[in-house]
Amino acid sequence: MRYLRLLALPMAIGLALTSSACATAGTGAPLARLEAARAANPSSVAALRALGIAYYKNKRYADARTVLDAARKLDPKDGVSALYAGLACEALEDYTGAKDAYNSYLQVGKTRSVRDDIRARLVALSRAELHAAAKSAIANEARIAQQTGDPRTVAVLPMTFSGTDQTLAPLSRGMSDLLISDLARSPDLQLLERDRIQAMVDEIALSQSGRTDAATSLRAGKLVRASRVVQGAITQTGARNLTVNAAVVSVATSQQQGRDVQSSDVLDQIFTIEKNIALGLFNELGVRLSAADRAAIEQRPTRSLQAFLAYSNGLVAEDEGRFGDAARFYEQARSIDPGFGAALQKAQSARSAQQGQQVTAAKVESGLKNTAEGATVSAAERGVAATNTGIGATLANAVGDINPSNANTVNTSTGGTSGQTQTQAPPTTRDPAAEKTGTDQPATKTGQVTIVIRKP
Repeated sequence: MRYLRLLALPMAIGLALTSSACATAGTGAPLARLEAARAANPSSVAALRALGIAYYKNKRYADARTVLDAARKLDPKDGVSALYAGLACEALEDYTGAKDAYNSYLQVGKTRSVRDDIRARLVALSRAELHAAAKSAIANEARIAQQTGDPRTVAVLPMTFSGTDQTLAPLSRGMSDLLISDLARSPDLQLLERDRIQAMVDEIALSQSGRTDAATSLRAGKLVRASRVVQGAITQTGARNLTVNAAVVSVATSQQQGRDVQSSDVLDQIFTIEKNIALGLFNELGVRLSAADRAAIEQRPTRSLQAFLAYSNGLVAEDEGRFGDAARFYEQARSIDPGFGAALQKAQSARSAQQGQQVTAAKVESGLKNTAEGATVSAAERGVAATNTGIGATLANAVGDINPSNANTVNTSTGGTSGQTQTQAPPTTRDPAAEKTGTDQPATKTGQVTIVIRKP
């Protein structure tokens, strides 16, 4: 009973202190009150934040982003403004802006469950960001075509596959992935990310009703601002033989640079084939390798063909946005070869992306329930610009994050000030114990002492 009384004490203090800082919402529509409050005090973070939330709730996403960005500029440590700026940007398909705002929330936001959701969402947003960038590049193709890429920048395009055994087709993605890793060993070259190139190729194919040809690769290289592209093909010759061809093409002239690079061998020697192609490409790119670079290139991420096939299937699934399937393929590769480090990294990333796909805006907002940050949002919906400052809000947020309850919702939702008389909330800080432990709610140290008194 004494423990329960002690637990109730901070809740009671939070209720008393928060209640003393609140005021009535006033009259008139909530949005109109908040617009009037912003007009009366345009430098008030509380007024800007509440108005931005109200705009978001009314699906006025562009207005919400503008107002919330202004609030963030005034107070970079305001987590709620950052969170709703991210939600507004995502609704506008401004994925770069969304990632920036979400990363800010991870730094200053106070609600642990929301931070967890945002971390997962950021992984899933990366693919959306790449495709949005590809669409933008295609829309501005005329302007981009006039720009010259960095002479060191190289794009390895997805290879084509031809053969009777279509289970080997994913090797085209895996081979490109290996070549990017090996070519990146040289400091004389700047390799573009495989995901970025694949997104561009996919968007070009969509714009051409699925049609792709040799010109598609060159066009993709120009749009990603590469100076040279590596094009290649894998051909199955017989049941267990492969031939790989690759060439370097200048984006500016559309002409092949040097000679074709070719290597053939049995399927089980696919890693030897890839190393031969990589070394040949270095020659055509005019790169002289040091002994250390050559030794690094000779390293193989796996020696198992089956593990590499599973990994390549994972790349295909990931490119198609099937992150759950991708994770299973990567995990299969890892189970076949426990030393396949790239497969482990890819599996973890794909799992996070799969979780991120399930994190909707509604789920993010629901995570604020029963917290001080949630009370700020609730106040904005009522037309109140809540400041949520002082020890009352701090205690209420701590209690709500550890032990959410309906009672705590009442405690935290009453804080705020009138829409007509706003003050800017000072930057939020964590208490010394939280700073020391690196957590928002460090556990209270408790213990039990037993004293034994023996009879004389």
